[in-house]
Amino acid sequence: MTGYGDVGEEVIGRLASRLGCAPHQVTLWQRGLTWHPAGLTQHIWAEAANQPSAAEWRVHVRTWCLKRVVASSRAMVEAIASELPHLALSALIRKPGSPSRLGLGASAGMGADRVEWTSRFMAAVARLQVQDAVRLSRSPAILATGAAADLATDRLSVEPTGTTAAPHPTDPRILPPLALDVLPFNEVADALRAHDGVRAIVSHSGVTASFPGLGDGDQSELILFEMRLGSRPPIGQGVWVSMALPMVAPAHLLHALALNEAEMAASSSTDVVGGWIVRNATLRHESFVPWSLCAGEVIRHVADAAARRAAWLRQAGAAVIPAEWPDGMPGRVLPFKRSS
Repeated sequence: MTGYGDVGEEVIGRLASRLGCAPHQVTLWQRGLTWHPAGLTQHIWAEAANQPSAAEWRVHVRTWCLKRVVASSRAMVEAIASELPHLALSALIRKPGSPSRLGLGASAGMGADRVEWTSRFMAAVARLQVQDAVRLSRSPAILATGAAADLATDRLSVEPTGTTAAPHPTDPRILPPLALDVLPFNEVADALRAHDGVRAIVSHSGVTASFPGLGDGDQSELILFEMRLGSRPPIGQGVWVSMALPMVAPAHLLHALALNEAEMAASSSTDVVGGWIVRNATLRHESFVPWSLCAGEVIRHVADAAARRAAWLRQAGAAVIPAEWPDGMPGRVLPFKRSS
């Protein structure tokens, strides 16, 4: 840790180095940096964790990509929602204080002994996030509804160039690839079963599990989890991870945004690797680990994050679980129905 004031500064220094941020094209601040890959604005910072756990710090990545978003526009909401199943390791969120601007976010907990691994993993996440944000900001279907790219410069370049270019997320210098026959599915299933009430089944291609549900007694509904080999355009092959949340009413895009933002809050104990989306009117948390990032430690990390997410959902209960989307709501403020 020589040369840094604390662990938070150290991880940001290592991230800046891995991303290839040129000194004249990045703004460094205490435990954070801002740069503009592909003409978009990306913030990366570390903060002390508010929750007592082994993760003493949280490392955040945000990339802003859309503006002039109107939540009451059905066409716009549907166009944005149609792109979300293609995201990799980030969640769609609103910009604080400016709900008409959207971006992508990710967060991960970090202990003082995990600085090197976290810097490598979050560098890969940051690069994937830029690729996803560029796709969203260029989507013809989204732009046709009146939304616009949220550019930090006067034009959107094709790719970062020159000294701002960093290794592709699949570059083995970021995280080494792992062969198919050693993906730790058995180990993941055993780790999930160690949690109270969790059942898990292993197959040759992944893990299926159920977490204790929301509600009490006979009214409880299971939270279903799946991790399996799959593919996701335009990334290609990898490991797909999904968690389905039981709903009492059809989900809206703003439900997903609100859950993503609740997990991003400093008081949250979850990692945000992937995000909530609406699929077939149901809320699902999905993430996709590209094949060359499928190191065993990454797969175990994503599975552990899912277990902590399920525990958070059960604890938070009606405070964060959306119950309904009333007709005629303008969409600026998302209502939650709390249990009586």
